[in-house]
Amino acid sequence: MKSIIYVVFATLLLSCGNSTKPKTQKLLVLISVDQMGASYLEDPTFMPITHKSLLSKSAVFTQMHHYHARTTTAAGHATLATGCYPSTHGIVDNNVYVRASGITEYSILDTAIQFVGVENCKLKKVSAARLQRPTLGDIVKSTIPKSKSYSVALKDRSSILMGGKNANRAFWFDAESTRMVSSDYYHEPFPEWARSFTGDSVERESITTGWIYHTPYAKAKLDRDSVSYECGKFLPWFPHTVASLDSQYVSSDRVGNFLWNTPFGDHYVLAFAKQLIAKEALGQDEHCDVLTVGLSAADVIGHQFGPNSREIADYYYRLDTYIDDFRTYLDATVGTGNYTIAITADHGVVPMPEFSEIPNAERIEHKQFDDDMQHIDKELQTHFELSQPTLLASSYSGVEPNFAYLKLHTIDTTSYVTLLKEKLRALPYIAGAYSPSDYLNSDKSFPLPHLRNSYDPRYGYFIQTIPQKGNLVDMRSCGTTHGTPYDYDTHVPFIIYGQGVSAMQSDSTVFTVDIAPTLLQILGIDEVTMDGVNLLK
Repeated sequence: MKSIIYVVFATLLLSCGNSTKPKTQKLLVLISVDQMGASYLEDPTFMPITHKSLLSKSAVFTQMHHYHARTTTAAGHATLATGCYPSTHGIVDNNVYVRASGITEYSILDTAIQFVGVENCKLKKVSAARLQRPTLGDIVKSTIPKSKSYSVALKDRSSILMGGKNANRAFWFDAESTRMVSSDYYHEPFPEWARSFTGDSVERESITTGWIYHTPYAKAKLDRDSVSYECGKFLPWFPHTVASLDSQYVSSDRVGNFLWNTPFGDHYVLAFAKQLIAKEALGQDEHCDVLTVGLSAADVIGHQFGPNSREIADYYYRLDTYIDDFRTYLDATVGTGNYTIAITADHGVVPMPEFSEIPNAERIEHKQFDDDMQHIDKELQTHFELSQPTLLASSYSGVEPNFAYLKLHTIDTTSYVTLLKEKLRALPYIAGAYSPSDYLNSDKSFPLPHLRNSYDPRYGYFIQTIPQKGNLVDMRSCGTTHGTPYDYDTHVPFIIYGQGVSAMQSDSTVFTVDIAPTLLQILGIDEVTMDGVNLLK
């Protein structure tokens, strides 16, 4: 069976890579800043160095959007790297409701793997086995056989899904050891240097000093600080230190959690990326290598404090210097003109409803949502003269009817689904409820294309719901999240800097599936079978 899978994947690679001779490009770097909305690059105060010295020399796409409904980390990173929609590459969400089993599980779960690099690692066992399309690195390696491909991030799903099936190796962060871990899914030996390149040593000074607010961004432009709606691993005020980690949420691995929840975690990731370039000799010959980097701390911080918080402002001000330093390192080691670097994001984020300028923005907490679902279920039971619950599961993204129970009692499921959707739409915080027949067509009305592009018959609730704009549904009492087709979740930056890329700005609406084919074309690899198109034609 395994040999059949490899044959099928090899066939996909061949269909993706009928290529011309690549240009003299030595290294392609794709950086994804988790939860980075486009506005952080549009406002020069957030990232002044990038805005001044990088944007003017880059191809800038101001209207880059994800074009799928479930704007989450796993779906987003797989889309960036494959140039395909979730409906094509098979990773439709972070956690997926598996229709065959009725169980929700992690979208990259793989219990067959064994960890390498960290002894007795307690993280979830994961791999790229469920990814159904080749990534940038996979395609480059199939076209240029001596090329190398590596991926690194704090988050496992970011690193693994950008790296793809045939990466030399993907690395992700283990908080307990503060080291990068990997698995035996990859065939290359785990590098010895990575075992000693630990976060607690690399970031020792920052860990000792703590996270101190130092951005010059005008506080008046930001949301109020230290409010009850800010919550997470830290107490909600600066400075954030190992000692100020909230014991209610962090009882162990305090240094690792400090790195996860501060800009210094992403600084460590970029330091590790530099080591990969140096130790694995990336970008040192005519066989173009690929390095994908996921900066995950932005998402963790944004979830806790919100997208317009002092913490986020300070994060991006620091990230600005991190990226400038990384680009300087590339100039020195790979050589100016020998590499291409692209920056984008896997998704955006919902503004905190308490500070939002969106009319009627609300926070619908877990209890209210659960009570509403139970009330609807009771009404359906009464209407159809049933005595047991008719809903198997529900969340902000939709609900799953118990079709087996309905059929057992000879209930007309079409009538049931119609009434269920009516009742969901009647909730003031739900904008729409959709079954597959509503969106598996050619209708381009919002949000039907987004739902189509997130559809996989194996995964997800039968009834998909979309909240009212600005609403956080099935949410905790604080923080924020993402996962909708609204522009605050879909609108992300995309800039390309490097050899063969002319400075330009496009304000046309384009989609994140276009990123991979565009980057491959820069390498001279064309005729790629993807959902996206080359933006530089």
